Amino acid sequence: MVLKFCPLCNKVLKIKEENEEKFLVCSCGYKKETNSNLVFSEEEKKVKLGRGVAVEKKSLNGFPHKCSKCGYNQADVTDLGASYSDESNKYLFKCKKCGYSERQSDGTGN
Repeated sequence: MVLKFCPLCNKVLKIKEENEEKFLVCSCGYKKETNSNLVFSEEEKKVKLGRGVAVEKKSLNGFPHKCSKCGYNQADVTDLGASYSDESNKYLFKCKKCGYSERQSDGTGN
């Protein structure tokens, strides 16, 4: 849907239907009849929201890392980055079998 603006005050025009006729109206009093090929659908205004911020991706192959909880030898790895420029990156290893997470960081920021 394309936004239309009032030529008098430059506010966004709203759509009103009166007696099967469609008008673009503004709070300043501007009113203009419009053609009927505009889309007037409430469903377009609804936005489907997701269930979370991040989507967990399941990979088939794991990184060779031994879990300290169950001893399984494959994990998913996430690079958490470095807090400061003189530190090394922090890594999060999540066991593919039990889901236990371990953090590893080498350098000054353990």
